[in-house]
Amino acid sequence: MFSFLPTIFLPNTIKSTAAREQKSTRQAEALMADFIMSSDKKALEALYQQFADDLYHYLITLSDATLAKDIAQKTWLKVIEKPHSYHSAGSVKAWLFTVARNALIDEYRKTKRWQELDDETLSDINLSQFTGQNQDDTFESTLSSQHFDDAFDRALAKLSFEQRESFCLQQEGFSVSDIANMTNTKQETIKTRLRYARTKLKQLLEPSYE
Repeated sequence: MFSFLPTIFLPNTIKSTAAREQKSTRQAEALMADFIMSSDKKALEALYQQFADDLYHYLITLSDATLAKDIAQKTWLKVIEKPHSYHSAGSVKAWLFTVARNALIDEYRKTKRWQELDDETLSDINLSQFTGQNQDDTFESTLSSQHFDDAFDRALAKLSFEQRESFCLQQEGFSVSDIANMTNTKQETIKTRLRYARTKLKQLLEPSYE
């Protein structure tokens, strides 16, 4: 985490397992195995309790509340209907996030929004879809009237889709290698996206400390 971002200021949209006690990976794998073998509802409920909040927070940083809820529901339905599609070579959390990501991108492609979002240079994405404010409203003009977490959410929305996704996945505790595998992207590309994301966030947020 950045030295200029106190943990207390982390916004709700990217609160991650890094800010809470890490759940046991082995426990999650055991629960998934139980559900695959016996369709144990208690195992499914335990998995949901462990990962549902993180999954939703990830999705809402890349979409909006309505779409995030819809994609999260589709993800859990896939867990119920096709649990055998999980491969034990990776973590349960990585699998869930990958399923959710693929569903989200499929939805964007279906609505013809993916071409707009799939652009590494799209660093000034229209903030109105996240804030309901006019695009003419400047980021700097809101710093004195909003809490830091609101400013952080607005700054996060200024990142390109790819940079925002990589940053949020890292906040969820995934390594560069994990993110590369989940997004089918080279590790060096992920490192570049993370570097650009940190640089831009720092540029946007430092004025709030002046």
